[in-house]
Amino acid sequence: MAVEKFGASERFACKILGQNRSAFRKKKPDMGFEEARLRMELRAVAGKHPAWGWRKVRWHLLAQPAWDGVGLNRKRVRRLWREEGLVCKPRARKKRRTGPGAGEQQRLTAQYPMHVVSFDFQSDVTSCGRHIRFFNVIDEYTRTALAIIPRRSFKASDVVAVLEDIIAETGTAPTFVRCDNGPEFTAAALIEWCSTAGVDTAFIDPGSPWQNGFIESFNAQFRREQLAGEIMDTVAEAKYLAEEWKAIYNHERPHGSLDGMTPKRYWETWTQENQLAIA
Repeated sequence: MAVEKFGASERFACKILGQNRSAFRKKKPDMGFEEARLRMELRAVAGKHPAWGWRKVRWHLLAQPAWDGVGLNRKRVRRLWREEGLVCKPRARKKRRTGPGAGEQQRLTAQYPMHVVSFDFQSDVTSCGRHIRFFNVIDEYTRTALAIIPRRSFKASDVVAVLEDIIAETGTAPTFVRCDNGPEFTAAALIEWCSTAGVDTAFIDPGSPWQNGFIESFNAQFRREQLAGEIMDTVAEAKYLAEEWKAIYNHERPHGSLDGMTPKRYWETWTQENQLAIA
């Protein structure tokens, strides 16, 4: 800029700016085929999943057989990610929330798949302004999304029906269910079903969402990666979008707490390693 815009000589501009003249004259090395291919793939994944950062994209590529033998170390992927202008706006770190009774007792921690299943409701609106509720269910140990069901309203019997479908699909009943004290979750129909199915409840304290952190984090990711970027006209469209994101979340989206594996792969790996214990 000093040379082209202000007419300064190369020697004077480098002296004033503290730039070595040999470095100024050095040309950028030609881009190889592998680097061009990697840059193109980074742009493609970023276009498909705009809310992903370079870490998730790197884990995603490492899981693909097509990228075996290609150098995908952290420094390289991060450098190319920045050079391509794909830097996401950093999310503000939230202050750790605490409340009465937060540290007085040991929190129930999942030890295996379907040990602790968490669920909660998430609200949004369709294009006509009517409210729509998503009933989200996850397995805390593997972070697997077991269900994302959109409806205009829910009753306790609807919650029971979704849980029965999950048991039929996974072949296993949860040991504990963790939820808040909403009317749909404390109704007699759900309590009776838990007693019949042999499932224990782990209700959180009223007004203490931090005690159900896994589902709260899941809801935040669902809103950030799907709901915030979509306009839904009908419940049918909301159902399609929910199922689409659920498949991506379980089968494609790497999870940081699972060492970069997807929830589905982590569940399958755990099952293979613990076949004797399961039997």
